[in-house]
Amino acid sequence: MQSEMMRKILLGFLWIDGFLVGILGVAFLQLSLGSVAFPISALAAGLANYVLLWFSATLTAGPAKFGALVAFAVAFFVSAAGGPGGDAVIPQDWRSFLLLGLGIAAPMFAGYAGLLPAVETAPARPTKGGRE
Repeated sequence: MQSEMMRKILLGFLWIDGFLVGILGVAFLQLSLGSVAFPISALAAGLANYVLLWFSATLTAGPAKFGALVAFAVAFFVSAAGGPGGDAVIPQDWRSFLLLGLGIAAPMFAGYAGLLPAVETAPARPTKGGRE
């Protein structure tokens, strides 16, 4: 059984991973196959965020398990905000909505639909004398 401190450290790393998935999803969003826009990063971000949510659900049952998705959303919206010259990293078309939908909405649906594992709890220890 993991200690509570180790669970918090692992959750923190998963949140950092969610932020990194957001940055990488935005960075590779404009990939194309020839002349056809091919947003494979949206599919990869959705799958990666679901895996991060899965691992977070094994560590906590509370709302902290959605921290990686919040970090992904922060990375997405910071990238969507225009810079000082009016430039934007994310294209203002259907690919950005697909990244947001697959990166956040799909894992959130899985989380609320009960498709995540339950947190393991420690078995009750007997007290002295064998009584609980």
